[in-house]
Amino acid sequence: MNILLSILIENILPVFIAVGLGFLLDRKFHLDIKTISRTSFYVLSPCLIFTSLTRSSISGEEFGSIILFEVLVTAVLLVIAWGLVQLAHLNRQQESAFLLSVLFVNAGNYGLSVNLFAFGEEALARAIIYFVGSTVLINTLGIFLASRGKADVKTAFLNVFKVPMVYAVILAFVARGLPWSMTETSWFSGLDTVGRAAVPVMLLLLGIQLSRNSLGHNLRRVSVATALRLGLAPLLSFLLATVLALSGDTRRACVLEASTPTAVNSIILSLEFDVLPEFVTGVVFLSTLLSPLSLTLLIALLR
Repeated sequence: MNILLSILIENILPVFIAVGLGFLLDRKFHLDIKTISRTSFYVLSPCLIFTSLTRSSISGEEFGSIILFEVLVTAVLLVIAWGLVQLAHLNRQQESAFLLSVLFVNAGNYGLSVNLFAFGEEALARAIIYFVGSTVLINTLGIFLASRGKADVKTAFLNVFKVPMVYAVILAFVARGLPWSMTETSWFSGLDTVGRAAVPVMLLLLGIQLSRNSLGHNLRRVSVATALRLGLAPLLSFLLATVLALSGDTRRACVLEASTPTAVNSIILSLEFDVLPEFVTGVVFLSTLLSPLSLTLLIALLR
């Protein structure tokens, strides 16, 4: 019990202090969330990704293992969630909302922060790869599921090339292949300074987003989706990490990232394509509020 309490206080509480500040700040000043979000998406996150991956010890093989793990977790969850919605005889709109709520995780705002506090810089570098993969997935598979019948596969695929984090990953591996080190240069230090602002800004942004959310009305279905996200996903992640023989910081980062709450971007897609945004918002809200309980236990098991 003392170990769990220590993890909650040292690894989870700092995250929620920052989230709470963002929540209160928005309630007081009604901030321009779009400007903050764009700053994080187009500037802070790419800088964090580039600098972290450039100086990390991650090999190409390890990079591939992380992406493979993420794809497999998403694929298996998709099969299970799809089976459940068929058994429940949900209509297409309800199916899309349920899948958006279960499949896509808050790997950025939440996952990067918890990985950093719980396991340090090397785990953060690996969590960043998962974050990039999750961004690609939600901008392809997420859009396809949300828009079913409104957007084609080509449109979803082209969204990958609109994600700046993908280019940051490519540039980082190019930089690592050069015969000299960039990490001691002044311009790298400048990018590093900007990148270090990404995690706190992401947490404030999560608080701002939560201040505009609520549980919604369909609490029973919201609870089922939350149980899959916080209960089934961690179990599945442990199993797949074992099957793929992931170890060390890679195992910790992957399992933790795959077990984070529902992605806030799922709300954006549900609003954009009119697939029960109130339901998706409820799952994001409830899964985020309950996540300290599940993640505290998970961190203890991963140590």
